Amino acid sequence: MNMMNNLDTAMAPEKSVESNGTARPVDWNNPRVAAILAAAAKCFARRGFSATTLAEIGKELGLRKSIVHYYFASKAALIHEVQSFTYQKYLAKVKDAASGTDPGVSRTVGVVGALWSAIRTDPTLSELNIEVWSAARRDEELKRRASDLQREANTLIDEAIADAVGAGAKVSNQRALSTLIGATLNGLSVAGYLDDAADADGAYQLFQKMLSRELSATSAS
Repeated sequence: MNMMNNLDTAMAPEKSVESNGTARPVDWNNPRVAAILAAAAKCFARRGFSATTLAEIGKELGLRKSIVHYYFASKAALIHEVQSFTYQKYLAKVKDAASGTDPGVSRTVGVVGALWSAIRTDPTLSELNIEVWSAARRDEELKRRASDLQREANTLIDEAIADAVGAGAKVSNQRALSTLIGATLNGLSVAGYLDDAADADGAYQLFQKMLSRELSATSAS
């Protein structure tokens, strides 16, 4: 699978659903829709899914609740769309990082670094992640979408690892390694969110060095 093309299908926006069951297209390229999604992400991250209302999201933009409801049939539909919209931007940054680095270990480090940078430079993402993980226990659709997006991130890491070690070489338990990388980044982001003194960035630098040594040793063998 080509690393530059593997997000196109999975990250397409889904449709919101009207009360009568008909589909309502959600156009991410519509400036108002994008503004509502960005404002909703901030509100959900700040106050949580349960405590946030459509009226509050509209107020963030100076819009009436009815305008928000026009584009999103329900808060549940908006939550699902916010999740995909936010992660699409997140993974797009990773694609850019992958395309801008030379093949080899540096590409893997670049992909992992882009994942970490996106998490650390946008506090909304970490806060939204925590909310999604909590709500996914009760929302099967949210859980399914979170799982799909996590697999997309793991696939990018998988391909970067394969590129790093070169043709003919193989990392044992490669999928386990990509899962470990993703879990480490998520764990460090939570640690940094909960405790400013945790030095999550320093911990990431240590992790990056260990990963680089492991991949360099594998590619040389």
